[in-house]
Amino acid sequence: MIQDIYPYKLHNEYLPRSPRTGDYLFAFAGSQAVVKTDETFFRFEDLAYYSSYTFLFEINSTGFFLISEPEAAHVTIPVRSLRSYQPQHLAFAAITAWQLYQWMNDNQYCGRCSYPMIRDKKERAMRCERCGNIVYPKISPAVIVAVINEKDQILVTKFAHSTYNNYALISGFTEIGETIEETVIREVREEAGIDVEHLHYYKCQPWSFSSTLLFGFFCRVKGKDTITMDESELKVARWAGRDEDIDSPDTVSLTSEMIRLYKKGQVSFDGL
Repeated sequence: MIQDIYPYKLHNEYLPRSPRTGDYLFAFAGSQAVVKTDETFFRFEDLAYYSSYTFLFEINSTGFFLISEPEAAHVTIPVRSLRSYQPQHLAFAAITAWQLYQWMNDNQYCGRCSYPMIRDKKERAMRCERCGNIVYPKISPAVIVAVINEKDQILVTKFAHSTYNNYALISGFTEIGETIEETVIREVREEAGIDVEHLHYYKCQPWSFSSTLLFGFFCRVKGKDTITMDESELKVARWAGRDEDIDSPDTVSLTSEMIRLYKKGQVSFDGL
């Protein structure tokens, strides 16, 4: 998955420092990443004349910083294209940086008193000097659910309103007052009209494209497996077998990994 960057390691401790040779400088314009004309990322030595840098994090000992759009020659690429960008540790760094960019951009003014927010010096937070309001990076919990029926088929879906047209799994955000497990049950019932049981947690994934922390579950159908699709959310919802072409084209998402696990026959409800 995209966060699996070994032997590199993300250090997200908030220990701000000044940039130095070899560090990376990220800039964004909305949902576009600003890169050099060869589509590689800017480094400190490329833009050493800059005077304003926002420290983000380190990977190994390399720093990553946010800057405004540079005056140097550049092009833009869609942030979504970073799913397939190589090397992968830089793709992960870039989308994580974009998540922080979006958060800072969305919180320029205090939601409580409308006063301009500033970056806190002690922790990764935006702070209002007037009323003391503190806002931390947005992280929304959500689920990815692989539902298996008695015929050992998996429930695959396609989104109704998305440019992503490959097969996916049931997914959705956790609502106020519910557990992750309750989210699984509710989302499958809402999107496919099916009840589930025997929930088995698989693993989680940070997904910066939507500021989400995804929790992956496998589960079994409880009762009938007749699908009643929510057409406002999905355009396809059907049962598929292991021999069908339902693979996702990438290796970076939790959804893709869970589908591949199913296709290889490696889903066991005795323990994953």
